[in-house]
Amino acid sequence: MTIKPTFGSVSTLSLFVAIAVASLLFGSTVDAQGITIVEMLDIGGTVESVGSSQLVIKQPDGKTLVVRVQEKAANAVVLENGQRLRYPATVEIRGSMALKDLGVGQSVRFTVGLNRQGNSQGEAAGVELALADTDQLGISLLGKVPAVNEYAQCVVTGQFVRVLNQRMVVRVPEGNGFTRKTTLSFALAADAKVTFASDDIKQVVAGGKVTQCVAARLNTGDIVAKQLLVEVSEYESGLNSLDAKLYAKYRHLSDDPQSPRLIRSPHFAFMTDVSDREGQVILHKLETMVTLLSKYFGRAPTSVINGFIVRNLDVWPQGVLKEPEGVAKIRAHAGICFNSSLGNQRHAELYSCDDHGVIQHECTHGYCHVAFGSTGPTWLAEGVAELGQYWKFGEQEVSINPAVISYLTKTSQKKGLLEIAVPGRVPAGGWQDYAWRWALCNLLANNPNYAPRFKPLAIALMEQREGVSFQSVYGPFGDRLSFEYRLFLEHLGNGFRPDLCAWQWTAKFKRLSGEALVNKKIKADYGWQGSGLQVEEGVSYDVIAQGEWSTTQGTSGVGGDGGGDGKGRLMGVIFREFQLSEVIVLGKEISFVAPSDGTLFLRCQDKWTQLSDNSGELHVYFRRTP
Repeated sequence: MTIKPTFGSVSTLSLFVAIAVASLLFGSTVDAQGITIVEMLDIGGTVESVGSSQLVIKQPDGKTLVVRVQEKAANAVVLENGQRLRYPATVEIRGSMALKDLGVGQSVRFTVGLNRQGNSQGEAAGVELALADTDQLGISLLGKVPAVNEYAQCVVTGQFVRVLNQRMVVRVPEGNGFTRKTTLSFALAADAKVTFASDDIKQVVAGGKVTQCVAARLNTGDIVAKQLLVEVSEYESGLNSLDAKLYAKYRHLSDDPQSPRLIRSPHFAFMTDVSDREGQVILHKLETMVTLLSKYFGRAPTSVINGFIVRNLDVWPQGVLKEPEGVAKIRAHAGICFNSSLGNQRHAELYSCDDHGVIQHECTHGYCHVAFGSTGPTWLAEGVAELGQYWKFGEQEVSINPAVISYLTKTSQKKGLLEIAVPGRVPAGGWQDYAWRWALCNLLANNPNYAPRFKPLAIALMEQREGVSFQSVYGPFGDRLSFEYRLFLEHLGNGFRPDLCAWQWTAKFKRLSGEALVNKKIKADYGWQGSGLQVEEGVSYDVIAQGEWSTTQGTSGVGGDGGGDGKGRLMGVIFREFQLSEVIVLGKEISFVAPSDGTLFLRCQDKWTQLSDNSGELHVYFRRTP
């Protein structure tokens, strides 16, 4: 089935007609549905968030668009309805990073004068990251072959070791064809930086500037990129992300898809047709995930999780994939984990497409079954599986598919706690149902007000103990939990830290009379914090905030009035009967009249998704205005 542009100028049609004719829909469960291009878009703006094979781009007018991108190793892009579309994109990510951010073993490339003894001449002004799979370590001579003691301009591609006294040390392989030395040292220019260019969509990070994005809007409602150029700053570079590090670690392995064969690790064994490199990245992620789950729940899996990870069903021999339901899931670019038990023996078998998130989600189901005997009620099973999909070692902030965040924060049909935590097994539903279960489980697992009860509850439910339920554990705190759940959905975004936004229920407050004072230290890297002041409606209060705090790592601090952009300003809100007032703009030295009775909470003005890099605190004093 072909894609045909149905809207656009003659130049647009001529540019994309070849693409349109060649773009085929395949592997879909809805083959009868035609896909057409409605219009071509030229999109610019800022990357608001990044998900698997898609970006959320915030345009200059403030509107956001979800743009899907076919990754370079993929043979299709998956649309919202599950259909797979071959629509390859030209991607270029440009940026820079500081020398101090280079990791040992990363491949770098630069041009410098070098002689046969391995001594260098002059300074290396520009250092590039060697990201392409075709970049070979070694030394390339740019001119004629020099005499023994002569220097010649060479391109050196080596593994970074360290920078010491403004000299970079790198390793090159033996038999490099130029010098016997394998450890070389080069002087760096004072303003030397590391630049990079990549065609890997995984290097895009939130905050990147979209300088070009040509994309097709389809009749399905999806927007799919054809050309993408993103510039990222040294503070935003995604080169040290988990995926980037893993792909770099296994770069010596082939990226070519293979015939189905067995890959295995201590806790997993799969038949798969993905490349050797992709297979090792998947196993590495799964071993990290099962380590985190085992550490969190205090129990390791009792057997190996096995099954099938499929990139292309056409290359699999007849009869290998025996579960029709599993094959159907793979065709829909999804997955399923078949769990079974025989006495004390527990078995989990995976059928999955090659999407890492799907694999991790289903293997979390497998872990729960082999470790505890069941996955628990549906809300817990799917919620924990979504946590497992997105869990990253050493990271506490939210990092999920941006489409999920957009849905949870913007929908007017928000689900209540008891609508999510339905007892027993119920139909799994669509991705929206998964999103609500993830939201509840993420809040319970990461907010310190509720986390101590979540793990025992989850274990009890997976072990199918009698008399234990969501309501029996959290019912006594229902009003508090509902309040924090609403705040969670209001402020949710990639980078959000539930542990830094937990409501301070135990904070103490008092009313002021006469010349009495109340004072409190307020941190920049936390959400609403108790001020110690109980305000009365219509009463005026004086505020003095001493000290400095910073909303950006490595920058100078500001006082309670904040910076020119408003960041760092002292803000307040009044809490009363599980409701919040409108935000009150405070500052370094100011008076305000309380709009209602209640307890006053304070925070540093900053995006809720960017609190973790804040530093410093203000000492805030209150009195009744004389």
